[in-house]
Amino acid sequence: MFTEAITVNGPEQLGNIQVPKRASYIRAIMLELSRIASHLLWLGPFMADIGAQTPFFYIFRERELIYDLFEAATERVEGVGIIGAEEALNWGLSGPMLRASGIQWDLRKVDRYECYDEVDWEVQWQKEGDSLARYLVRISEMTESIKIIQQALEGIPGGPYENLEIRRFDRIKDPEWNDFEYRFISKKTLSYF
Repeated sequence: MFTEAITVNGPEQLGNIQVPKRASYIRAIMLELSRIASHLLWLGPFMADIGAQTPFFYIFRERELIYDLFEAATERVEGVGIIGAEEALNWGLSGPMLRASGIQWDLRKVDRYECYDEVDWEVQWQKEGDSLARYLVRISEMTESIKIIQQALEGIPGGPYENLEIRRFDRIKDPEWNDFEYRFISKKTLSYF
């Protein structure tokens, strides 16, 4: 909740926006619950470190209850933060932000770079333009990425590979450990063992 507070407080102060008193109280409650959850995360392992094992489990149960409250308070993403297709284009949005606003465009399909045109995958997009759509696009894109990786692993052609570590050492013309003293000392040291 602290991150969200910073995200909204900055623009509100810059824009001289008056926040309703009720919202201010709700925010304070959420911030303090976040503080408690953070301290519980510290307290559980601390108690276990000093020998009190049982409280560790109860502490995490309490922390989960706080997180349940957070989830209930922040679950409303449908219809929130709508960005239409025209706005997305005008603002220069790209990636999931653009595709969640109804634009079915992906640079990997347009430029056909690397081997993307040799594997089967679909551009993931949503038309609603809200926070839920942006979430859904990102989740779907992860699934598509896994499909792409699986196909790339199956289709990767054989061939020689290069040991880049060797190449790096070849570039070093006269490393310190090739000095006579270094070689002599190391051989002499090894002969004692």
